[in-house]
Amino acid sequence: MKLSYKYRIYPDQKQIENLNKIFGFCRFLYNSALEERIGFYKQFGKSISYNSQASELKDIKQMFSDQTDLIYSQTLQATLKRLDNSYKNFFKRVKAGASKAGFPRFKNADRFRSILFPQSDLNGFGVKLLENGKLKIYGVEGDVDIVLHRPLQGRCKNVVIKKQGDKFFLIASCDDVPLNILPATGKTSSIDLGLESFITTDDGTKFHHPKPYKTSKEKLAWLNKKLALKQRGSNNRLRAKQSLARVYEKTVNIREDFLHKMANKLIAENDVLIIEKLNVKSMLEAKGFEVNKGNIQDASWASFAGMLSYKAERAGRIIIEVDPRNTSKMCSACGNIKEKLSLADRTYHCEVCDLEMDRDHNAAQNIYKLGISYAAIN
Repeated sequence: MKLSYKYRIYPDQKQIENLNKIFGFCRFLYNSALEERIGFYKQFGKSISYNSQASELKDIKQMFSDQTDLIYSQTLQATLKRLDNSYKNFFKRVKAGASKAGFPRFKNADRFRSILFPQSDLNGFGVKLLENGKLKIYGVEGDVDIVLHRPLQGRCKNVVIKKQGDKFFLIASCDDVPLNILPATGKTSSIDLGLESFITTDDGTKFHHPKPYKTSKEKLAWLNKKLALKQRGSNNRLRAKQSLARVYEKTVNIREDFLHKMANKLIAENDVLIIEKLNVKSMLEAKGFEVNKGNIQDASWASFAGMLSYKAERAGRIIIEVDPRNTSKMCSACGNIKEKLSLADRTYHCEVCDLEMDRDHNAAQNIYKLGISYAAIN
């Protein structure tokens, strides 16, 4: 299977300057190529291709040799390919009739935060993992410290150097990662995803989300206001921006730590997991939706489902996705559908069979029954 491994790297001040120069020129190349595409379309009524732009790289490297000598040649090609993929995705969204197609935009330094080394296997090709446990990155003087907190498995296919705030990370994408089959438990569980309780299982167990954004949004609002008052280009603005980035980073880290631990627990304890197939994007785009959309984003249901999927594949577990329609409104005892059920109703009471139980527990049992019937059919 395919997996990506993320490691923190610790370049010194001189190495950070080298990396920033590489990031800066790749961003300049991306923006220049985008400007060329826009101008070409205005003049000729059609878009210029990736191959046409890539053929200009030889002249660009000669023209800016003092900067491009630091940059691995395939990284420049990957930058142009990145723009080309943005264009292709834009046209796909237009063809699909998306309300917001999202035309490729020019990148400032905060929006251009990664560079790719294609075909890098960490034995060369731009990035090399040395025997002393350090990294050699093309264009960066000296060896770069890296913390390999877990072993890298499989065949490394490419490497990304990513900047998050004032930190740098290496992301290695690997193929043929060996499976880690867990021992059978003989247990099947279903889960109902929610906001009041992040997860409710079919046996009534509840797990609560830390809701990091809800906890930190006042501080984020204050730091954003503080940043807006700083003069552009000043050191004070840079410090304010770094403070804001650190709070955002902490918020994301808390959320991802919880989601990973929760997914690992469910995968370890169950052979089969039955979950709702939620269309989170439609929920966020829907108008007049009862739920605060910020709470949906904070819960990160889609990210959690993705984690469950790849962790289950590696552990030899089974994930069954079911249609969530009416799972909250249906009585798990008699099948009656209660049309008038608002989000404020936290207890489900069935007027037909007089069942009374927690709303999310009832939904989880309906999800369980649906999943079992799907499994029987297939």
